[in-house]
Amino acid sequence: MKSKFFFSLLFLLINVAAQGKNLQDTLFYKNFLSIVKAYHPIAQQANLLSGLAQAKRTKALGGFDPKIEAEFDQKYFNGTRYYSFFTPQLKLPLWYGVELKGSYSTADGVYLNPESKLPKEGLAYAGISFNLGKGLFIDERRADLKKAQIFAESYKNEGAIALNDLFLDAGTQYIDWQTKYKLVKVYQNALKLAKERQRAVILSVKNGDKPAIDSVEALLTVRQREISLQEANLDFKSSQQLLSDFLWRNNNQNIDANKLEIVPQDLFIQPVDVNGGISDNPKLLNYDFKIKELNIERKLKADNLKPELKVQLGLLNEGKTFIGPINSAYYQNNNKVNVGFSFPLTLAKARGDLAETKIKIKQTELAQIDLRNQLTNKITQNNFEIATLESQIKLLQSTYTFSNQLLTGEETKFKLGESSLFLINSRENKLIEVTEKLLNTEFKLHKAKIKNLWILGNIGGSIDDEPDVNLLK
Repeated sequence: MKSKFFFSLLFLLINVAAQGKNLQDTLFYKNFLSIVKAYHPIAQQANLLSGLAQAKRTKALGGFDPKIEAEFDQKYFNGTRYYSFFTPQLKLPLWYGVELKGSYSTADGVYLNPESKLPKEGLAYAGISFNLGKGLFIDERRADLKKAQIFAESYKNEGAIALNDLFLDAGTQYIDWQTKYKLVKVYQNALKLAKERQRAVILSVKNGDKPAIDSVEALLTVRQREISLQEANLDFKSSQQLLSDFLWRNNNQNIDANKLEIVPQDLFIQPVDVNGGISDNPKLLNYDFKIKELNIERKLKADNLKPELKVQLGLLNEGKTFIGPINSAYYQNNNKVNVGFSFPLTLAKARGDLAETKIKIKQTELAQIDLRNQLTNKITQNNFEIATLESQIKLLQSTYTFSNQLLTGEETKFKLGESSLFLINSRENKLIEVTEKLLNTEFKLHKAKIKNLWILGNIGGSIDDEPDVNLLK
């Protein structure tokens, strides 16, 4: 009794271990896409785009960097110092085209121009400059920073486009690999049945129950199915080779297809339905970012139609103290004012630049409308294809059921001596043909469902963040 219990327990443990091994060797669809997302070079390039966007923003912020400058100018001739100037200064750009400036100047020499003479202690200057016309509301620095903020979203969207296309190719290849694997199983089972039937026929021929020609028929069937299995195995290996193109390790090393000891999941993938429409497609969103960028450019070009009026106001103070007593009398006697004005009479360049930018905006809007129309037609066509394929699958499933019933009936008649091996093989070949067509139609159906998610831009919406690469030896 104990021995029987021991062997029963041992059998149970072996069975559980075998199931665990099969589970470990199964590359599930979600885990496959997780591996693609984490390690594929294109996916890694897409992830780098966020760093590129940050670099763009940092570069744009450089336009507002404080700047330290220093200028030294001196002339000696025949032992005489004609002049000596030294002016260190600090500039601080602010928003709205405002710039703060502080400097300290010294001047000495025998031949100084009267306007260049400075107090012996030097002269400090603190001032502000700003634009009242062109450059008041927007300028190159502010435009670049706004564009950089758009680039951050745009580059993220560019990454989504790359991943969406990558997942379309990877997902399609996975279900192709899955279908080829199922076909191998179909032909393995068909060959197994043909060999079992061959052994039974040979025994019946030896016993005189069947004519010798039946053994030839059985052998021919075995040979035909061996060829079909070899072709199915070749297709499966080719598909697995293409699948390995999407499988990478975290050291940027591609997986060797010849060393893969994995199988696909048994059930066909079921792409999740997503809420949203064509407007969420990243390629369509890309045009939104382009239009936003061009609108900033349009504002900058329109600003060039204004006259340029730049005002600089500053306080002067003897010594190194930048600001002296704050009162109107001090300002009236210690100031530096500069006003600059310019305005092109025809504005030809500014008007041409603005017109060119407006045309670019219109072109982008029309391209977006055209793409939206294409995507709408694609999703409509794809949904029609899905409905048609689902209808075909129902018909093929019923055809499979009827073919299986005919085969079972033919086998019963054969056992009673009312049928032939040729008819059984014909029925079985028809069943295999229907099974193959059913699997290929299911492949087309799930490929169309993946394409639907690609059109909506959400194939990777439910991908696990942590891929399991333990089974990729």
